[in-house]
Order: sequence, then C-alpha cells, then structure tokens
Amino acid sequence: MSAQQPAVGEISADGQFTWDGEQWAPLARGHREPTSWTVLLQRAVAAFFGVNAIWSVLSNAVFVTPAAEERVVRATGPTLAEDQVRSAAQLGMAVGWAAVAVLALVMIALAVSSLRGWRWAFWVDLVVLFLGAIGVVTNALALANPSTQPLPPAAVAVGLLLSVVSLALLVGFAAAAVRYGPWAMRRPGQL
Repeated sequence: MSAQQPAVGEISADGQFTWDGEQWAPLARGHREPTSWTVLLQRAVAAFFGVNAIWSVLSNAVFVTPAAEERVVRATGPTLAEDQVRSAAQLGMAVGWAAVAVLALVMIALAVSSLRGWRWAFWVDLVVLFLGAIGVVTNALALANPSTQPLPPAAVAVGLLLSVVSLALLVGFAAAAVRYGPWAMRRPGQL
C-alpha cells in the first residue's frame, strides 16, 4: 500500500501543518486562508478609498472658493463685520485644504494597505467605513440646508452617494468578519 504524497502547500486535516514538499511544517501563528470574498473585499474597499480621495480633492478644488466660503460665513454669522467674514473665510479655506490633503493621503494609504491584505488595515478600514457611513445622515442634512454649505447640492449628493457606498461596504466587512474573520480569510480547516 502506498499513500499518495500531498501537494506542496496542502494543509493537514487538523489545520495545523502545511506540506513543504518534504515534510509537514507547522503553520505560522494566526495563519488564515483566503476565501472567495477576500480579493473582492480588498479590491472594492481600495477602489472606494481611491475614488473618495480623488473626489475630495477635486470637489474642494472646484467648489470651495473664497466667494463660497464667504457666503457660508455670512449665512452662519450674519452679524459679522466684512473684515471678520474675509478672515474667517480665509481660515476656513486653509483648514479645509489641510483636512482634505490629510484625508486624501490617509485614503490612499488605506487603499494600498487594503490591497496588500494587512490585517490591521481591515480593522482601520472598518472604522473609516463606519465614519463614512455617518455621512448618510450629515449629507442628507446638508442637502436640506444648502445655504450653509460651500458645495453645491449636486456635489453634496455625490457625497451622499459615497456615504451610502461606505455603508454598504461596512455591512460587507461586518458580514465577512463574522463569517470568516479579517479580510474574509478563514482559519485552516474552517468551512
């Protein structure tokens, strides 16, 4: 009786060893195997973060102008003097661009780390998607009161759409984590 030799990379029945071509070697601590969801989840969130970063920079560049900022400052502080309006608008522009730059860099870093499948990125992505999903409420409120927004209603609607996508990805991430684990990767031997 001769037993058929396992294929290289095959996992043992108990899920603790892998065949390296010569012997059974113990799996690394925390080893997980990809499922059919893994690559889809990683690519979807990376694409979402990439689109979100591009949209943030473009919408800020096109729609957030000194005139738009002054309009918002006047709408929110009607008793301010003209020089106060201008200085508040300039401060708003500077803070807005700094926030957009940091946000875009974080989104790009998360997209790259998601494509690489780093486990910590899954949990950070989950938190960022949750924060993005809050935009469903905030963007809906912004659409209800466009005079206090530097962006036109169509741009706020795009932000609302991105927030809905963030919510959908959040649900997918939660389902993947519950069913398999981070990045929808299961433990060896788990079905």
